[in-house]
Amino acid sequence: MAQRTEIASGAEFWPYEEARAILKRVHDYPPDRPVIFESGFGPSGLPHLGTMGEILRPSYVRHALQAIAPSRPSRLIVFIDDMDGLRKVPENIPNRAAMTPYLGRPVSRIPDPFDDGHASFADHMIALLGSFLAPVEVDYELMLSSEMYGSGRFDEVLRLVMAHHAEIVRLVAPTLREENRKGWSPFMPICPKCGQVNSTLVTAYHPERASVAFSCERTFGGAHGCGHRGEQSVLGGMAKVQWKVDWALRWHVLRVDYELYGKDLIDSARLSGQILRILGGQPPLGFPFEMYLDEEGHKVSKSIGRGVGVEQWRRYAPIEVLKYFLILNPRKARKLFIEAIPQYVDEYLDALRAFGGESDKDRQGSLLDFVLQSTSARRFGSEVSYAMIMNLVGALGSSDRALIWNYLCLYDPKLDADDDTRSLANILLDCALNYYADFIEPTKQRYVPRDSERAQLTALKEFLDANPDAPAEAIEKTIYDLGRANYDKPGKIFPLMYRAILGQERGPRLGAFIRLATPRRVSELIDASLRSAG
Repeated sequence: MAQRTEIASGAEFWPYEEARAILKRVHDYPPDRPVIFESGFGPSGLPHLGTMGEILRPSYVRHALQAIAPSRPSRLIVFIDDMDGLRKVPENIPNRAAMTPYLGRPVSRIPDPFDDGHASFADHMIALLGSFLAPVEVDYELMLSSEMYGSGRFDEVLRLVMAHHAEIVRLVAPTLREENRKGWSPFMPICPKCGQVNSTLVTAYHPERASVAFSCERTFGGAHGCGHRGEQSVLGGMAKVQWKVDWALRWHVLRVDYELYGKDLIDSARLSGQILRILGGQPPLGFPFEMYLDEEGHKVSKSIGRGVGVEQWRRYAPIEVLKYFLILNPRKARKLFIEAIPQYVDEYLDALRAFGGESDKDRQGSLLDFVLQSTSARRFGSEVSYAMIMNLVGALGSSDRALIWNYLCLYDPKLDADDDTRSLANILLDCALNYYADFIEPTKQRYVPRDSERAQLTALKEFLDANPDAPAEAIEKTIYDLGRANYDKPGKIFPLMYRAILGQERGPRLGAFIRLATPRRVSELIDASLRSAG
């Protein structure tokens, strides 16, 4: 353990940098005072891989902290804001029209639209979050906003918010759009008549009895107030606070030390920290990370149903690849969509090959030390790439798993040489078959070569027919020679070969791939392309 701590303390990887900053913060804490990590989930939509990152990334920092200071206890709290009012119905929710009457109500008080036995909309999303996180072996504890408000655990600090409400209003109001400044209040009473939380407008404060007067008259999104007026307590779950105040409220009550958040929340985090100081608390250390982007460059969003689900990911790639993706530099925006998955798989395989060749000492504190799970392969002893497996599936045009596995093992017997490599290679093959069936096969079209290209394809076919045992190097040289003879730069021949053989613009090194798929099978593919032109 001492050796591991020494290695970890010297690591420059970002989780260790964050862990060292946390140790400075908690230096004077009593030995049994845990470091509190927090992450949040708003159950107003389905969890996606961005949600996974918001929980896994603080767990990486916690892992680094435990490596550096193993005697320091810690907790990772995933706070569920199930008191949040539903602002709009996500696009991927069934029977969306039936949900419209519930707009503006706390999601913990809205029926489950999936009608599968959960008590509320929020409970359904929380259950999905649990199944979503189950494959990644992350240690966390859930905390529900409705329980914190309803049980009175927030009441003491809610009284502080009431006592300082004027100061908080003066701080927050200038940061709002002009049309939202008038009448802004830290408190959002839940209307006892219509159940909405987004539609209420505070008209007076009564600190002596911790209550507010309000009218239910606001229009928010598609929700409209019912017109009810009254006075009620802000304690015991009868009201919640605006979300920037809510953030400060949790930090204060839970004594949060560390929280990551998207860069779009930098200003909100700063403001919440200022509110927390008004209440007498100390803001946690923060880490703003870049956004996850979809294939169009838009921010991944659960509220409009944009993003990739974990089950989708697991259909096309091992779960460790997702963890690897999420631990890469969080300050860099990354595209997170299904078509990008193969690239991340091959990056992970490169990292695993290096990891498998390191000594036990060098492995400690390395990137994959955060990623690998109890059942993960610790090495991958083959140079075969995921892209090559996928291309082989496409070239063979078959879903016969045993056939493809035999091809792979004939090409590289190392795939079947040890348990770890064999296990991961089989997972990759299953994922490649799924990816091919879902994305490649439905859109694949036979390339029709131009007249000027037929001779080049015919020449390669004749070489392969005459040399069925040609090594990869000889095949690659033959293609380059054809390129030199027909183009100003020999590499310009490769797009033609990829189109004719694989039906795509780019691909793996052709010599190695043709050796893998066998010259006979590639000759058949070229012949089919030539015949399609006739």
